[in-house]
Amino acid sequence: MPDYRRTNIRTISRFLTLNFFITICISSFYIFFSGGYTTNLSRFFISLALFSNFALIYLALGIILWFTAFISGSKKNVLFTIAIATLSLVHILNFIDVTVYRIFKFHINSMVINLLFTPGAGDSLHLGIWTYLGSTLAASAFFAFEFFLIKVTFRKSLVSRIGWKPIAIAALFIFVVNAGDKGIYAASDLLNKRSVLRHASTFPLYQKMTVKGFMRDHFGYKAMKGDYSVKIDGSYSSLNYPKKALQAEPKDFYPNIIWIFSDAWRWDMFNENLTPHIWDFSKKATVFTDHYSGGYCTRFGVFSAFYGLYGFYWHPFLAERQGPVIIDELKKIGYDFRMIGSASFQNPEFIQTAFVAIPEKTIDNLKGKNAAEKDPLITHEFQNFLEKRDKKQPFFSFLFYDAPHGSFSYPDAYERFKPAIKKPNYLTVREKHKDALKNAYMNAIGFNDDEIGKVLDSVEKTGLLDNTIIIISSDHGEEFYESGYYGHNSAFSMEQTKIPLILYVPGMQPSRINYMTSHLDIVPTLLELIGYTTEPSVYCQGKSLFDGKGHDFTVSSGWDTCAVIKPEAIVHFSFETYNLGTFEVRDRTYRLVENADMSIYRSDVMQVLKGFNEFRK
Repeated sequence: MPDYRRTNIRTISRFLTLNFFITICISSFYIFFSGGYTTNLSRFFISLALFSNFALIYLALGIILWFTAFISGSKKNVLFTIAIATLSLVHILNFIDVTVYRIFKFHINSMVINLLFTPGAGDSLHLGIWTYLGSTLAASAFFAFEFFLIKVTFRKSLVSRIGWKPIAIAALFIFVVNAGDKGIYAASDLLNKRSVLRHASTFPLYQKMTVKGFMRDHFGYKAMKGDYSVKIDGSYSSLNYPKKALQAEPKDFYPNIIWIFSDAWRWDMFNENLTPHIWDFSKKATVFTDHYSGGYCTRFGVFSAFYGLYGFYWHPFLAERQGPVIIDELKKIGYDFRMIGSASFQNPEFIQTAFVAIPEKTIDNLKGKNAAEKDPLITHEFQNFLEKRDKKQPFFSFLFYDAPHGSFSYPDAYERFKPAIKKPNYLTVREKHKDALKNAYMNAIGFNDDEIGKVLDSVEKTGLLDNTIIIISSDHGEEFYESGYYGHNSAFSMEQTKIPLILYVPGMQPSRINYMTSHLDIVPTLLELIGYTTEPSVYCQGKSLFDGKGHDFTVSSGWDTCAVIKPEAIVHFSFETYNLGTFEVRDRTYRLVENADMSIYRSDVMQVLKGFNEFRK
């Protein structure tokens, strides 16, 4: 290898090493702003995670720059310009991201990028002249410093080689800190060490590692429900939830609450023909005709309903094993609980979130091969509960039917719509199969309607209808290529996010409400109905379903994406650093709106942005 190539590679190696420690210094502020690292284990973990996360980032940068050094040959000025620009940009972005994290507790994402670069952004963000001036000076300082640094390292590389020993030490360092970091996180996830888990989102691009599946498959590990019922210690919590204690007017009598979900049940599948039992019952109730889930998949749909919060909060609430206010408050009052689902409450992790305070009150993963066998057992278990419960104690029950989800499951007697594909082959399924798939889906919905009808009959026959609030809804919808997608968990289309909501309140006149409502509104409505006077903003991001106004927009979430759903448009964006390009506007049929004027939606997006930090310390 020519000497100039060796010199260039040595220069880049030294240059990267020095910049790595500069990045560590800047990124240490993430730890300061995150707070909550009060245990020795959490201190050790977050220190390892700091080094391991950025060591991997610099390793990726190194591969690129070393290759550039090799091919640039004698044109060192080209190499140095690329290196200076790259590392200056890394530090500038790091500095901006630390600032974003300090204010909002999340990292640079597509929402932030678009807000900053949309014309007129300063009107909403109120950045001010000093912000722009300070940013310009800081960026100039980074470029000047990097220019100085590469000159120094180049002169050093002309007279001094890098031996194998420092290379081996660097490789060993990267391996050890990553093994330690990932090992501690995996063990903490296995043992539910909340003080460690909550730091998974502290650093940008951090990759978690879990071993629960491996331990289950190879060693028979099975987490017990009681393992998740952890005592919440606010001393190392990053959450400000609720913001203060809730207040209520004591009552001599409290109504029972029955909450029923039929999985993947979308709004246009609620009608007299397909769901006759629920349809007949709805004549006694309030029907919300423009209602939306807080997510396009089960995790975020159920989370938004039980917490009244954006699905964005799922990750920190899961990490901290933080249960919902409504369960805590009902426990204080003296409610009994029975939560029944045919699928496991451990995946999605509702035992670690919504039901973390009452794991012993859950019945899940019922015996049977599929929902056709399991869903009737939900009805049976609930009827058994009604028969044996303490009649003097109010109860809260959640029933989660699963037949319309994924591989549609129902007894052969319910196959009204034909032809039907009950178990689609996801490798070969195409739009041409949509009618047969939708037929199977509708058959499953009819099956669940029958089971829910039996529950409603049992409630009425036992005389509970006069003192029981009943909610019937879903976690999300299901799509059959109406907007180009199949199933759910893929798009914020109406078919995947708009769902039925039927709310029965004893003594309330039946009605139909047409303004926009959300899963975020269910909990504040329930608490209001049982005498709570605290303003909903103390514990959720919704409001009473009966406020008479509804929402100008609602928010639905996925794993790393989010959507502001408005009457005329759907604004879709990512809240993760690694997915910056997904910021787009679609119409209500989910067609992309080319060259959309983002200024129209800026205030709504800013409101959501602030909401992401509303319940964080």
